[in-house]
Amino acid sequence: MEERPPTFPTPPTTPPPSKLAGVPVDYIGFRLVMATSPPSMLDPATGALTPLPGAPAGDRVNDVLRAGKFPVVLSAARCGPTCLEPSEVLIYGDPRNQPWKLGKARSVAPAADESGVWLIRDDGNDLCRLQYVSLLGVERDRGRPASCTTAVRQEVPPGLLITVNAGTASAEDVLIDPATGRALHQFPRVLAITKERMLLAELTEFSVLDLRTNLRTRVDRPVSNGAPGLAVPSRDGYQVAVLFGDPAWAGTATQTADVWVLALDTLTWTHAPAMPIATVLKRTAIEWTESDDLVLATDVVANWRLDRPQWTVVKTPLPAERNQRVVAIAQG
Repeated sequence: MEERPPTFPTPPTTPPPSKLAGVPVDYIGFRLVMATSPPSMLDPATGALTPLPGAPAGDRVNDVLRAGKFPVVLSAARCGPTCLEPSEVLIYGDPRNQPWKLGKARSVAPAADESGVWLIRDDGNDLCRLQYVSLLGVERDRGRPASCTTAVRQEVPPGLLITVNAGTASAEDVLIDPATGRALHQFPRVLAITKERMLLAELTEFSVLDLRTNLRTRVDRPVSNGAPGLAVPSRDGYQVAVLFGDPAWAGTATQTADVWVLALDTLTWTHAPAMPIATVLKRTAIEWTESDDLVLATDVVANWRLDRPQWTVVKTPLPAERNQRVVAIAQG
């Protein structure tokens, strides 16, 4: 048999991505609540990292999300190398003050009215329930039975988005009526949901489902490489920022992030400036401010408005141990 010469990866023909570039500024107008250990608030203008009062200390796994304008901290103790206890749920009306404590839950999602959250409560013996609780801790009722492998994601006026069999290969995203548990829509992967639309990930493309008409429209992927990861709707619900991550750019050891913004009314993409960038994907977060500036927390903290040609960047060191979610709150 004829022996073939060895083949090697084709070297990239474009320069490798670099770190994020933009206009340097000293003041950026917001702070970031971050899932560090312990959970903390970063002031990008000064670099000050302040632990949140009332958050549990010790070796815990922390996460953050936003309910309305308020940061929500989830803090879970370990019960083994790959096992977590239900999380303590803490609502911060002001991150400088003590939080409101909502008890423990396996999963938490913002309610559509922005005055409460949906929780998957764990009652033990593999029994769980779905419950609505106000941000002040007032329970509407005891709730209804739910699978302990269900994760709640986001409520909008048409229903509550959940993931069944979360964390497994058979996971499915379902929009349900939370009062009855009836499934309204079901798809393999919902990237994001707003009050009127859902952004769906298909095998090679995207589609947008209009929840008012049930009309589904195909949307081309803006890039061929990189997998869609974080997808965060703007606070007005008209845009979704999607972070495409490539863990091995052009076959190299360089990780890259590429941010695109989809306008949900026109179904057109806008490419964020200076993209893609070289960064560690597991520590790259995107978020929106109340004024719908897009925030990027990577090696630096930056923000961008779609009508501007560049990011504004504060070169503040970020804590090394953090995850992919941050909550932006107005500078106070």
